[in-house]
Amino acid sequence: MTLSATTLWLILAALLGIVELIATTFYLLVLAAAALVASGASWFGLTLEWQIALFAVIAIIGSVWVRCIRSIPTKSDAQAHALQNLDQGQKVTVTQWNEAGEAEVEYRGAKWTARTLEGEEKAAGVYEIAKIEGSVLYLKKSS
Repeated sequence: MTLSATTLWLILAALLGIVELIATTFYLLVLAAAALVASGASWFGLTLEWQIALFAVIAIIGSVWVRCIRSIPTKSDAQAHALQNLDQGQKVTVTQWNEAGEAEVEYRGAKWTARTLEGEEKAAGVYEIAKIEGSVLYLKKSS
C-alpha cells in the first residue's frame, strides 16, 4: 500500500500541529498550515514541485507574519516597563561614600549598593534614583 502525496502532506500537517501544541511557538502552526495548502495542491493534481513551492511560500510569508506580530508591544509590556520605572525619582539618603566610590543605602527595606551617575559629586545627602541595574542604584543629586 502506497500513500498518496495528499495523505503524506496531511500527515505532516497533523504532526506539525501536534508538536505545535507542545511547543507553542506559532511557527510550527504556520508550517502545518503550509502543509495543508500543499496537500490541497496535491489533491488538485499539481506537481510535486508546485506543492513544495507553495509550502515554501506559505511558510516564509507566515513566519514573517508571526515575527511581525510578536514584535508589536503589548499592554503587558508597557505595564512591565512602567513598573520598572517606579523607582526612578525616589529619594534615598547617603550617609557616606567608601573609597571605591560606592555607598550602602537603605531602600525598600533592604540594603542596596549605590553609585552616582558619571560627573556627579559624591557627598553625603539626599539623592534621587536615576536608574537601577541589578542590585545597584544609580543616583543623582536631589534638587
